[in-house]
Amino acid sequence: MDTRKRVLIYGRSLNLAGITACLKLDHSLLVMVVDPQSPESKQVLGEFCPDTIIYDLLEKPTELDVNLLKEIPGLLLIGVDPCSNEVLVLSGQRNSVLSTDELVHLISYHNGENRVRKAHG
Repeated sequence: MDTRKRVLIYGRSLNLAGITACLKLDHSLLVMVVDPQSPESKQVLGEFCPDTIIYDLLEKPTELDVNLLKEIPGLLLIGVDPCSNEVLVLSGQRNSVLSTDELVHLISYHNGENRVRKAHG
């Protein structure tokens, strides 16, 4: 059984080509590239069952949206911006929240985590 993480590169920009080349050197990853303009892109997306999808924020992919996070549990969407060297990370991670206190805790934890990252980044 293949235990490598499946990474789908969604796009053909020069930025994504460089990222693809680097990620393919990591033997813990199975990397595949799909052209969003291809008629088969949606089919490839479904058949490959990615753990992570990486796309270029400067390109506007049409199929990548929050609905994918509902459809593929645990999916990580990573948008990369070569101009600012920043990434936008969207996660399909789910948390059980039964009360507003738990919701406040989740918000506080997430915001505190981001502040720590920015302070060290």
